[in-house]
Amino acid sequence: MRTRRRIGAIGLVLIALLAGSGMAWAQTDEDDVIEIEDSEDVADTLFNFGYDIMNRLLLWNLSALDGIYDCTLENGPLTATYGETSETGLVPVDELEGASGAVEFPNRPADQVADDLEPADSPIAYSGAEGECGVSGGEVSGPNGQVNHGMFMKLFNSLYDGRGRGCVVRYLAQSDLGKGEQQVQANDTTPFESVEAGDTGTVDFTSAEADCEHGRKASEQDGGAELDAQAGNGSNGKPDHAGKPDNVGKPDQAGKPDDSGKPDDSGKPESRGSAGSPGNSGSAPGHNK
Repeated sequence: MRTRRRIGAIGLVLIALLAGSGMAWAQTDEDDVIEIEDSEDVADTLFNFGYDIMNRLLLWNLSALDGIYDCTLENGPLTATYGETSETGLVPVDELEGASGAVEFPNRPADQVADDLEPADSPIAYSGAEGECGVSGGEVSGPNGQVNHGMFMKLFNSLYDGRGRGCVVRYLAQSDLGKGEQQVQANDTTPFESVEAGDTGTVDFTSAEADCEHGRKASEQDGGAELDAQAGNGSNGKPDHAGKPDNVGKPDQAGKPDDSGKPDDSGKPESRGSAGSPGNSGSAPGHNK
């Protein structure tokens, strides 16, 4: 009889231990889920980029996702009218039009705008590279006239010197820019003239959202880039500094000198495949609510 009581008591203890362990495991799993959710990055920067294949121009702008206006440009082909090219090769977009006229950017609701900005009451029309949601870019061309995927990366890194470069350049890397019909071999004999003020071109933009606030340390280590000081106003398409002179269209130090009579390594087509097109949202760096 005593033996049965002992066995019964041991059984109850084992059941209690198992129940306690189950609760602990459940609590652990719940904590893990919460931790993962808290660690998710929140997008704060909108990056628009597109390519005018006829004029060989890569165009872009960056803006804050809690800025006054929504600068998204992923709404079909647009017609760009270009301004005077700067000494450093930066090409401003003076006018940007769709089928119904000048592109308009909707104003964001007050609860989506950074606390230190004054919400707008109505949309705003595109007013040039120096205005809200301004767009600018540069000519994609290597030392021997080649256009390939690497040339797009090199151009962006040389012309855009604002904070956020390191967190958005991956979207260019994952795109199909400079591949397929966009690729031009070195010493190609197809006639081509650089864009002049007043020229127009057609551009189909892609809009991507990036987390530049959490990736700031990584971007600073990768070139020390800094985004426009007015990150919340949606006019980050223009760099603070246009970049170093003569960087555009010249081979980097790793390439062979041009006097060798042979194109450098940058003239070879990229062998890397596309990682897919970037997708198409948070608070801007320095404007967290």
